[in-house]
Amino acid sequence: MSALPNSRDIEAFNVVAMELSFRRAAERLAIDQSALSRRIRQMEELLGYQLIRRTTREVSLTAAGEIFHERTRLLGSTIQSAVHSARIAAEGKKGQLRVGYMSFAAIEAMPRVVHKFTRLYPEVDLTLKYIRTQGQKIDLARNDIDVGFMLGPFTHPQFETQPISLEPLVAVLPMEHRLSTRESVTLEELARFPLVLGSMSEWDFFRPFVVDIFARAGISIEARYEISDAMGILGLVGSGIGVSVYSHGIVRFQPRTVVTKPIADASARIETLLVWNRAYRSHALTNFIGVARSIYGREGIIY
Repeated sequence: MSALPNSRDIEAFNVVAMELSFRRAAERLAIDQSALSRRIRQMEELLGYQLIRRTTREVSLTAAGEIFHERTRLLGSTIQSAVHSARIAAEGKKGQLRVGYMSFAAIEAMPRVVHKFTRLYPEVDLTLKYIRTQGQKIDLARNDIDVGFMLGPFTHPQFETQPISLEPLVAVLPMEHRLSTRESVTLEELARFPLVLGSMSEWDFFRPFVVDIFARAGISIEARYEISDAMGILGLVGSGIGVSVYSHGIVRFQPRTVVTKPIADASARIETLLVWNRAYRSHALTNFIGVARSIYGREGIIY
């Protein structure tokens, strides 16, 4: 072998390896499917062995392809990180930090920690990115983000966690709803009304969590309306179209068109964690964790 594949060809291979579909990989890379197929074949010819097994029904990796994917899948993010780190140093800044967060942390936890961190360490280049919980786990493993505010519980030997909060669930009702004058409501009472819940595509962790809470009480539910974001849920509930379930944190920011009530028979709590990959702990990340602990303590806050 007289030459090595270039980084663009390796990136293309890894997208195919993740998607196991030339069509989907071509869409992600914004190139023609036949051109992508030729690029992979040329790389295989250059290497002298097959990486991808193709049939009319499926695409799979050969044994060599699996090893090649495992060893090169982080190459793109590593190069991007190196370029960005060098740019930060050239601009005279001291470090960078990439923070992921999900909806439940966006209201209070993430802003509180970021506000204090930026006051104490203004020289750090801070990037914030909304990512669902499952996506954060993938991005942390790939070193695409440094730390994430995500829903727990979560334990894995590769990751470390800092508890942020443990909150009960509340019912979210229209202001004029017949249950709005009650001190508390029950799951059975909520299930009698149209439910406005987060969509499975955007609420892949919390939506099953809510369904399971009702199921443990012997109640099967279906969402009448599915929404992709919290503001949409609050808007629809506020219009009187249905009721919803959310974490207690919404109480501090609820609009005037809705009212929240404790759910008497729902003991489960929503856990928010700060999570990072122990293999990629930087000085800036250590300081960020320290700021979070100064606000929430090592055990987090239980509501």
